[in-house]
Amino acid sequence: MVAKLIGQLRLSWSEDPRTTMTVTWQSPEPLGEPVVQYGEGNQLTHTVPAERIRYPQETGPVYTATLRGWTPGAWYSYRAGDASKGWSAIHTFRTAPARRERFVFTAFADHGTGQMANLNVRRVLEGERPAFHLIPGDFGYANGRQHIWDKWLEVLEPLASQVPVMVCPGNHEYEPRYGVSTYLARFVLPGKERYYRFDYANTRVLMYDSVTYGDRERVRWLESELRAARQDRHVHWLILRMHHPLFSSTIGRQGDGGRSRVLAPLIDRYRPDLVLLGHNHNYERTYPLRGRFPHVRYPHRVFQGQGVVHVTVGGGGYSLYPLTSQVPLFTAKREECYHYLRATVSEESLKVEVFRTADNSLLDWFEILR
Repeated sequence: MVAKLIGQLRLSWSEDPRTTMTVTWQSPEPLGEPVVQYGEGNQLTHTVPAERIRYPQETGPVYTATLRGWTPGAWYSYRAGDASKGWSAIHTFRTAPARRERFVFTAFADHGTGQMANLNVRRVLEGERPAFHLIPGDFGYANGRQHIWDKWLEVLEPLASQVPVMVCPGNHEYEPRYGVSTYLARFVLPGKERYYRFDYANTRVLMYDSVTYGDRERVRWLESELRAARQDRHVHWLILRMHHPLFSSTIGRQGDGGRSRVLAPLIDRYRPDLVLLGHNHNYERTYPLRGRFPHVRYPHRVFQGQGVVHVTVGGGGYSLYPLTSQVPLFTAKREECYHYLRATVSEESLKVEVFRTADNSLLDWFEILR
């Protein structure tokens, strides 16, 4: 049976994406023997016990289990729950491939729990199923209200139960009284969890906490990871994901609070292929930049290494912010609308398409060629 007892089901990677998957969920009451049943194809042949994550402000028991020993690039089925109290629906997922191959990932930020937030989840699932989904902060705008965390995770569940969702905190995940304790309890992620890396096929993704951007340990970590990625011959594409834009034409938010002074030199030195951001509730893409200036002004196709493309995808669903009347020199495309991003990654190129949430029309596209 499918029980309402199991909710907020979500996938993530806390270890190697090729051979593991982490399942997390919440129930309104404690489970006697919480487990995840799983198996290759349509079979549920294995069982792994789940552990409970406890934190003072919890609204219900949170359980998590990391499933190990997978075959890379294979499809698996799973369900979570308790044999005596009920199960979630059966869902499927695919492990990361061992070899390079074409794949799709999706992203949006500043999500919320309203109508457009719900629609954006459906839009992401309408097209080709992504390998993973990225959210760089400002999830449900709970601001310490735990019932909003519950509501947001329920909005996200149709996507997160099928696709690993990898997140990093925004300013609204730093909550009054709680700090980031709710974020750390409700997500199971690699490394320090606020900043970490994962690899998928030929791509490395760095998730960075830009709220406390000046923390020396984190800055050292970021530089070390950027340098290591550029020295790794297996990493063909490098994506940096953080919450705060360094370049923006949002009214009242053209400044970046000093982040450029700390982060821009590292970004310019190691030139990640794509920097994905949130915080400003609109869409804005820069030309490939060196420093603050466009290196080339081609509207849609550029070559890897010509500069760094910064893309703000803050139209996840919560609200919208107005843009300045004057378009900055660094801006290639911008629009005040709800939207989501879909990227297709191959050996030859990284193609990004951005779609308006309301009607799924194409808002922008660009391609970075190797």
